[in-house]
Amino acid sequence: MKKLIFLIFVTGVALLWMGSGIDVPAANPPRVGSEIIPYDGLAGVAESPIPGHIREVTAYNVGVRGQTSDDPCIGATGKNLCRLVARGLKICAANFVAPETILHIEGYGECIVLDRMNRRFAHRVDIAMGRAEIDRALEFGIQRRQVKVKPVRP
Repeated sequence: MKKLIFLIFVTGVALLWMGSGIDVPAANPPRVGSEIIPYDGLAGVAESPIPGHIREVTAYNVGVRGQTSDDPCIGATGKNLCRLVARGLKICAANFVAPETILHIEGYGECIVLDRMNRRFAHRVDIAMGRAEIDRALEFGIQRRQVKVKPVRP
């Protein structure tokens, strides 16, 4: 009988707490939040809210439906990314800057943001590779590199 009363009490408290609007922050899993380390060299130069940070950089293949959307060659900006990558233009996807922003990725060079990523990857950069470069993209994996937002020229 005491267990039943205790169970009803705990359930009631939980239901009241859920409806109270009080938010309790979830515990961060290990390393969450530590992936983004400020770089002091150019802080405040670009219009990005978080310029010059160490970020996770990955790669994806344009034109591959399983890695993109239902129209795998068309990016979030409406441009044909398959054609642009085939011409040698460095394209990337990022959500933390406006479309058509130029990013400088350490060890890769400059790329132009013409695509978006799933919103769960808010601070990641995804480098676009050609349809035939699946092995290269897999080999690239997830890397931590310094990413700078190029300043906008008036």
